[in-house]
Amino acid sequence: MTNTLHGTAETWAANGEAERIAELGLALAAERREVRERLRGLDRDLNHVLRVLALTPGRRFVDQLVRLWTGQRDLDLGPDPRLLASLLAEAQSTDDAARVLSADGDGRLAACLFHELVLRGADPEDLRRRAGGAFRIPEWNGLARLLGRLAEWERDAPFPSRSYRGGAGVAWAGIADPVPVDAAARRAGAAHPVQEATPAHLAESIGGPAEAGNWGAHEVRVFRTEQPVGPDAVTGVLAALPMDCLAGLGDNDRFVAAPSSPAEAWRILFASAAHGGLWGPGVHGAMGRLSAWRSVAGLCGAPQDAAAAEVEQQALACNWFRFEADTPWFADRIFDYGIAALTPDGRRLAVLAAVDVD
Repeated sequence: MTNTLHGTAETWAANGEAERIAELGLALAAERREVRERLRGLDRDLNHVLRVLALTPGRRFVDQLVRLWTGQRDLDLGPDPRLLASLLAEAQSTDDAARVLSADGDGRLAACLFHELVLRGADPEDLRRRAGGAFRIPEWNGLARLLGRLAEWERDAPFPSRSYRGGAGVAWAGIADPVPVDAAARRAGAAHPVQEATPAHLAESIGGPAEAGNWGAHEVRVFRTEQPVGPDAVTGVLAALPMDCLAGLGDNDRFVAAPSSPAEAWRILFASAAHGGLWGPGVHGAMGRLSAWRSVAGLCGAPQDAAAAEVEQQALACNWFRFEADTPWFADRIFDYGIAALTPDGRRLAVLAAVDVD
């Protein structure tokens, strides 16, 4: 509102012309709606232009994307750099995509692109050489804490396939060979006293992938056992845990479980965060990788400040399991899972259950 308009409104107020002031306000509100809708349309158009540049293979397209991205950066427009990095890594050769690592001034796009490329098998040292030494992820960026190399369990990470106007998502896999846990095993499991020990920071980190992927609901619990639990007895203990996701589970209701691995757990967590559930696009590859690592660290009991290499070592030493149950909480939806990690001493059992509502 200009000073002249301010003065006009004040004059009308002095003359008691309340209706004229209200009419002015209604006209301004209508104009504001029109401007906001126009801006939203321009944002959509700009996002699509950048998407087309990212998904069209070739150095010329990458160079022009960098030109556009850096030219509009001060306006804080354009798509999420996490998405743009994912699109570039999907469509461009490593040689062409790596040009962005040295050209992205503020580092948001470059940091995400580096990890997107690593996840797809690019050699990290080669990427740094291609960037001419100009690439570095600042310490304040959580991605700096990730392994610069690809962990063995991260190989074959699932990715979607995108086009200019759409794409195909990632298929969801249930337990390959589920084993029913019968009533006797559940009673034996219930005989193992457990005590909950779930600090807030662990609930946040372990449940991070479901939160990042906008899943419908998730539950995180960490339990300490009075006596060590052997790997053969874990599934019975799982079925008897005092968790919301298992409330209402009867002796004859389905509860199935199977041994798993850090690799399978990581892929599920990565897919949860990176690709999202039914209602969310997720946070894409780089941040999905970070979220999955934090969740694995919490599940395996690594110290809060542990480096990625320490998390990797500790996760490999744990016993991992997946489980599914027919309970009101799970409600037999397509997108759901249960993951549990038992520490080598058999005294700490961490559990994450997640479900996406339809």
